[in-house]
Amino acid sequence: MPAVKDFYTLKRKILMNFISAGSALVIVIVTSSFMKFFTDVVGLSPATYGVIFLIFSIWNGINDPIIGFWADKRPFKTGRGKYLPLIRWSIPIIGFSVIILLLASPGWSETITAIYLLVLLVIYEGAQTMLGVSFMAFTVNTFLDSAERTEVQVIASYVNQIPVFLGGMIPVWFLTGDFSRTAVVAIFSGTFIFGLVLIWIGSRFVREDEKFYENMEVTRGMKDLFALSKNLFRDRTFLIFIFSFFLMQCGIGNYFSGYLYYMDNVLEVSGLKATIPDVLTGVGQMILFPFVIKWVKKFGSRDILWKGLLIALAGHLILTFPINYWVTAATYVVILFGYGFNSAIYAPLSGLVVDHIELETGKRQPGVIRGLIATIMLPAASVQPLILSALLSSAGYIGNVKQQSAEVVRAIRFGTGLIPAIFLAAGILLLVFLPIDHKRELEIQAAIEAKHVKQPEFA
Repeated sequence: MPAVKDFYTLKRKILMNFISAGSALVIVIVTSSFMKFFTDVVGLSPATYGVIFLIFSIWNGINDPIIGFWADKRPFKTGRGKYLPLIRWSIPIIGFSVIILLLASPGWSETITAIYLLVLLVIYEGAQTMLGVSFMAFTVNTFLDSAERTEVQVIASYVNQIPVFLGGMIPVWFLTGDFSRTAVVAIFSGTFIFGLVLIWIGSRFVREDEKFYENMEVTRGMKDLFALSKNLFRDRTFLIFIFSFFLMQCGIGNYFSGYLYYMDNVLEVSGLKATIPDVLTGVGQMILFPFVIKWVKKFGSRDILWKGLLIALAGHLILTFPINYWVTAATYVVILFGYGFNSAIYAPLSGLVVDHIELETGKRQPGVIRGLIATIMLPAASVQPLILSALLSSAGYIGNVKQQSAEVVRAIRFGTGLIPAIFLAAGILLLVFLPIDHKRELEIQAAIEAKHVKQPEFA
């Protein structure tokens, strides 16, 4: 069988990342538009949606390390693999939960709708976690070179452009325009099915090295897992990494929810005009990514990331002020340009953390570490919608009404501008002190390659 570098040609790396593309499409729809869908189409109050999203995020944080531990512990089965079966099992579960969510009726009571939403979000996120843990563990274990990891992530970012664009355009087009509930449900369902098909296609190009897993030490019991977790939370590198990204996620984890309200209720635009900034941001990021690879090789992941995020910080500050449509469009381009650094570098940087922990503990646990990171990170994703929903409720937001009061407009500006900027600034400041500078990054890479690099065979 071919070696990893021979098997994973550029074409196969692109096709493999259809998993990332399909998952991103579903995630963008769920996280960015379900708040608008349930408040305006179903009739749920913004405050109730914010509370449900917070509860669901906390529960999801609890089950993430458990799913990661289970995924890492599963034995490699010849002819099937270790993580590949989990990727494929997630597809029908995700499809069932998100499509059924769209069938919530405006005639239901607030309590019934809230329970229905919470239960199906828990099922959805469990399957999405299983998919994310498995694909991340596979890529970290397959591509050991830091530069190649960045290349694979950049390829994923390119492949994700069209699905993410669709995931952003469809909610803007159909939730800010005058469309029937039936049309919205049909369009969203078709989009979800398309995303799941992409995941299935990508899974056909996953190949796992059986010998690699035979020689990999993992935790086998809960006692070992608690010991590993204890060591992690004593590790300075791990702590700085998770808390810096926690703070940044609090501000920008669900920025698109605010984007919808900004376009619909601050600028009062819809349709094509509301999608123009989204198109321009995709073009800008595609131009940026090749430069990110070169800068990471020359200066290191950490320093390029925090400097790039300063661009997004400046954009959020501008949103706080009264600005017209074209300035807003340019500002969102700036913000997403800054986010582009994060989308290209975050995964390779988290892979370096996995490598660092293996060198410190002797255990290679990508699923567990990803789960523990998600335990802390996922509640942060609910902070921005929770703050925004609280601001909207206190300002007197009226669902399905385009022209809102001056108090609501001001609340949206603060919820999408100043408040995310404060969180982002705190996270950037902490990231500067992450111990993995360029020199340490090269040392970790050399140590991992010396320990694991060989001519692998594929199942």
